Amino acid sequence: MASKSKHRASGKKNAPAKQASPPAQPAAPAVDWQALIHKYSLPVLGILLLAGFLIRVLHLPDLSLWMDEYVHVMRAKNFLEGDGPLLTDDNNGILFTLSLLPGFAMFGPEVFWARFPSVLFGIGTIYLTYRMGTRLFNRYVGLLAAGGATFSLYLIFWSRVSRNYAILAFFFLLLGLVFLAATEQKAEPGAANFWRRNGFSVKHLLWLPVVALLSLLSHQLTFFFIFTVAVYTLGLGVKTLWDGTEKTGNTKYLWLGGALLPFLLIVLIPPLGGLLRDLLQPILLSNIADWAFPNFNRLGELWSANPLEAFDRYHNLLRYDLHWLYLPALLGLFVAFRLRARSAWWMLCSFAVPFMLLSFIYREPFLCRYLIFAYPYLLIAAAAFFYAVWEWLNRKAMPGMSQATGVFLLALPFILLLINTRWSSVGDLALARKLEGYIVDSRVASWSFTDWKEACTFVDGKRHKGDVIMSTVPTAVSYYLQRENVLWFRQAYYDTGSKKYKLNPPNPNGGPSAASFEDLVRTVEQNPRGWLLADYYLENIFTDERALLWVYQNMQYYPEGSKDGSVMVFGWDHSLPKPERQNLVVELGHYQNKIKSREYHMTLPQSLFEQAKINMTVRVQGVDSDREALVLFNGQNAVWIPANKSPQVEERVVPLNRSWIRPGSNTIQVLYEPERPSDPNKGFTVHFLSITGE
Repeated sequence: MASKSKHRASGKKNAPAKQASPPAQPAAPAVDWQALIHKYSLPVLGILLLAGFLIRVLHLPDLSLWMDEYVHVMRAKNFLEGDGPLLTDDNNGILFTLSLLPGFAMFGPEVFWARFPSVLFGIGTIYLTYRMGTRLFNRYVGLLAAGGATFSLYLIFWSRVSRNYAILAFFFLLLGLVFLAATEQKAEPGAANFWRRNGFSVKHLLWLPVVALLSLLSHQLTFFFIFTVAVYTLGLGVKTLWDGTEKTGNTKYLWLGGALLPFLLIVLIPPLGGLLRDLLQPILLSNIADWAFPNFNRLGELWSANPLEAFDRYHNLLRYDLHWLYLPALLGLFVAFRLRARSAWWMLCSFAVPFMLLSFIYREPFLCRYLIFAYPYLLIAAAAFFYAVWEWLNRKAMPGMSQATGVFLLALPFILLLINTRWSSVGDLALARKLEGYIVDSRVASWSFTDWKEACTFVDGKRHKGDVIMSTVPTAVSYYLQRENVLWFRQAYYDTGSKKYKLNPPNPNGGPSAASFEDLVRTVEQNPRGWLLADYYLENIFTDERALLWVYQNMQYYPEGSKDGSVMVFGWDHSLPKPERQNLVVELGHYQNKIKSREYHMTLPQSLFEQAKINMTVRVQGVDSDREALVLFNGQNAVWIPANKSPQVEERVVPLNRSWIRPGSNTIQVLYEPERPSDPNKGFTVHFLSITGE
């Protein structure tokens, strides 16, 4: 017994001691993602605003003013100089014109101060995009949408020109924010005050007409805001009927939508709109009444001919500028309903309603810039899509993700945004790498720029007091030469009645003019010296061909006046001999996208075809290859112009096949074959062309 007990005792003593369990580790606290986003939102926003400002302001004055910019620039300049009114028939956007006055008054009417207000409104649009995205969803959506606005080539371009589109985008967004602040307050059903009981903010209601007026003075397209609000409130009104909340006093959207419904019916139902248009035309300007109330007869013609023409223009803009964000933006318009339905409905109405109206109702003219006021909402939609994906990952696919993983996933869309940016085109703008022609893709802006500054600087150094100045764009020359009374070189006009181009009649009262062929000849003959500065309008339908050929034959051409060829500089001086053997001045290949001349008419006598040989004589300069320059006869057959052997103007004789031409009227056209490896100087000039026999 003793030994047994001892054995048991020693067994207990030798048994391994039981290990104590380590204390349980406390669970890691869940990451407060909204607090994290809130912490970094303002620094990130500051970086975006700074980047947006630099991209928009660098080299701002290097690009010559575009023709439409003079609408605002010359009005502000002339007003300050006491030479004209601020408001004229072509000055839609008076508020933008007013915004030029402080800069012009302090620093003069310089290009930088003409465009700087657009830069500020462009930066303001980035900030308001952030505010709208934050109000509709959250700060992350606001930041990502602001990033899209910062690097959008479309928004950058229109923030760098002196036109009223950046200001429209700014005030239209501000109008949306004020409307939501005025109508989307939390309702207090038991409150005695009507406004609080129905969720209205009196302060913002008072601001609403003020901001609406400012937006309208920026551009007439503010008119579309009524359509957006009408569809938005009608949709919410239908929802209240569907869920029965109108019985509890939720009738705000019913009567707001009901109040705007007659407006929609009047504008969109042809008989009602036509009747009201006829009644308002004596009160409103005729063109405003015609614009506000669609002409459905005209729309029927457009729909039959090409129903998607306007739609395709705007859609192509979206696909180009959004690039890889295109699909996320479209999906975001609908995915956002899972985040916050009412906000998603406002976003959808704010983009889709104007887009459809511009595409199918108010479709003339269809210009990409008209979509700018609705475009930020599509950037918000793209941001909402990425946030919805992140929410799904955080809640469903990867619940409890670490802070490092979550931050990486939140930053990833910003990285994709930078990759998505068209940096080459943005660099062309910010670094002024292109100064003439199409400086951005035509889907962003289908307007060609001309380097008037260089040509005007050349003329300014050579002109004498009393010289007559003519131009195809008088406002540009007037601005850069600081001279009034620049004659308009344009001999034709478009007659809206016959829908044909007609020549202007000669001025019976005499006086300096280039409005007709006869006036041009008389003005040049009566004035000892003068200049003609002409852009691509020189060879279009508004120029009488007789006037064009007379200029070629009687004015000296100065190719050094514009190195890129965007402006052709001609001059006359009766004390000097006329140009030697110059009957044609065609410069191709220097100016971007100018690879062919207009068609010229040449009358050939029957006697020419009785000769044994028929030759073309040309005087050319800058032809570097035998396969660079062509002359096309009657639109069917062409002959190459031989290459120059020196940098000077040289004469060449080329035999012609007599079957290519005919007695009587013929057409000839000069063509440039671009992108030849053997064309180091790119482009050439034809000074003379004739067809003779031997």
